[in-house]
Amino acid sequence: MALRSLQSRLLVLSLAAVLAVGAATAWFGYRRAVHEVDELVDAQLVEYARIMLALTKSGDDDEIAFPEMRGYQERTRIVFQVWDSGHGRPELVLTSPGLARDWPAGVARDGYSNARIGGQSWRCFAATDEKGEHRIWAGIDLHDRDQLTRDIALNNVKSYALGLPVLGLLLVLVIRRGLSPVRRMEADLRERSPERLDPLAEGDTPAELQPLIRTMNDLFGRVARTLDNERRFTSDAAHELRTPLAALRVQLQVAQRAQAEAERQGAVAKALKGAERMTHLVAQLLALARLEGAGDQGGRTEFDLSALIEDALAATQSSAAGKACRVTARIEPERAIAGNPDLVGVLIRNLLDNALRYGVEGGRIEVSLTGAGRQVVLRVADDGPGVAAEEMERLGTRFQRFAPQAVEGVGLGLSIVRRIAELHGAEVAFGTGLDGRGLGVELRFPAA
Repeated sequence: MALRSLQSRLLVLSLAAVLAVGAATAWFGYRRAVHEVDELVDAQLVEYARIMLALTKSGDDDEIAFPEMRGYQERTRIVFQVWDSGHGRPELVLTSPGLARDWPAGVARDGYSNARIGGQSWRCFAATDEKGEHRIWAGIDLHDRDQLTRDIALNNVKSYALGLPVLGLLLVLVIRRGLSPVRRMEADLRERSPERLDPLAEGDTPAELQPLIRTMNDLFGRVARTLDNERRFTSDAAHELRTPLAALRVQLQVAQRAQAEAERQGAVAKALKGAERMTHLVAQLLALARLEGAGDQGGRTEFDLSALIEDALAATQSSAAGKACRVTARIEPERAIAGNPDLVGVLIRNLLDNALRYGVEGGRIEVSLTGAGRQVVLRVADDGPGVAAEEMERLGTRFQRFAPQAVEGVGLGLSIVRRIAELHGAEVAFGTGLDGRGLGVELRFPAA
């Protein structure tokens, strides 16, 4: 079963790491014990051989019987033979019980060797005294050596094995204490209602959890803004559509009851005009809702703002001609910015549409695009009635209309302009338009 608990994962991984290190340590300890015991056995054989050579003497009884010592149960099996070469022909002087009375096969004449004697493996050492008269070999049972090695290694592992449960318990306590901030955060999130989107407190949160908390707080903020935008959109749409829908219903009722054809056509014309206004309102509301829910624009590209303005001016020629409005442009070529060209096109069209809607009949609109250091400056100004100085700060607020109410509009154009500018890092400034009249809107984009 998959370990879904972070605490369980940490505990299992920690214990696995401890066991792996312990196993490696035990293995190297065992190898070290083998090496140390080998050196001890070799040194013991040398010392044994030296003692036996020192005690060597001729006699008729050349077989040594080892007496049993009271109170000592275990003993290391050691065998030996002493040969006398002083009379020309080697003669066996001393030997351990049970050995053949000749030099064992496989035992080197000098130094160390391993040999099979009596069906068992022995570690042997052979040497000659300083006069070259006596030669001795001694052997120790390798089974005893291996048993000693295993005992040493087992004693080392026992202490480690006995301490492992204590280590596991300590790991559980330490990991539980270390994960307490995670449990507090989980409890905070579990107790929250869907409407509660306030940020999580960082406090004494460990550094490893702070990026997660900051990311979640950022997510809470985006969700809160999205919900606010949706609630605002629903409220604004219900509020703004109520009046035109009522007017549309009234006009349709008038057309239904009208007796004269002229009266009926007039009511239908007014209803169509109201429907167009609602269509424009819905389009602006949807555009604003999308913009307010947008974050950093993906797929940002570098594009020529001057070309975009030229296209927008060409698209508004008919509207300007219908109002006898003179549009002049001073566009510096190849002024590039980075962003979303579709959104910037919406911004330019809204600026021109706002100037045309609220400008006077036969008035002027001036569009300029210039460079100013690391910025690209776009300005659209008209000579219409303008906005009072005390109301200038409220420009760009949704559904705020300061021009004569007879002018068709919904009060969302400059809100869309402000939001698109914000998404592109542009500064927006509202001021007086042409000849001390009208409205001038200036935007400063970072140059690409």
